[in-house]
Amino acid sequence: MKNKIYKMTLSCVVLLAVMIFSGCASTTIYDPETTTTNLRDPLNVSQEEMRQVARAAIQDVLCSPRFVNYVNSFRASRGRRPILKLDHTINDTNDPNLNVAVITDTLERELLNADIVDVTLAEGAERTQAISNSRLNINDPTFNSAAVARDNTLMSANIILRPKVVSAMSADGRTKNVERFFVVDLANIDDGLIIWKYNKALGFTTTRDVVGW
Repeated sequence: MKNKIYKMTLSCVVLLAVMIFSGCASTTIYDPETTTTNLRDPLNVSQEEMRQVARAAIQDVLCSPRFVNYVNSFRASRGRRPILKLDHTINDTNDPNLNVAVITDTLERELLNADIVDVTLAEGAERTQAISNSRLNINDPTFNSAAVARDNTLMSANIILRPKVVSAMSADGRTKNVERFFVVDLANIDDGLIIWKYNKALGFTTTRDVVGW
């Protein structure tokens, strides 16, 4: 009888403990736009990390003497800011699910906020058919033809920014290491010369083969 009572009491204690710990569990939601969590996905590159590296790249180019000289010379000779074409971020890794569009979006936003160059939507990664469609309104009698954009008014890009994520693999015995790098360069479209280049190591994975007996 005592044994039975003891087992019932023990079961109640365990159940109560489970309920208490379950009730105390909480979920923390981080806003990746405003919070740095340093959370790392061991099997991938986190979106937070990609946003951070994109921001760091723009800060680096803004401090580049070659880029500053180019912008100053361009503005002095043409009386306006250079127009930048942002290329799609290339995923040159072994992970097809890597969402590199986050890098492209962050680069574009940081460039606009820096207010040093103009970013075009007429060409490059952000090219939109809506611009061409709006210009066709000249043939629509319901639109005021004087207000529709005319031919020969689109501005062509002067510089191009090409971002990509690449990976490199190395092996040491049964251990395989996969490293990923963010690489971006800025080139002058007039002569094709590189003005600035930046690279940064991203997260990496390590896999160790298990040998069975």
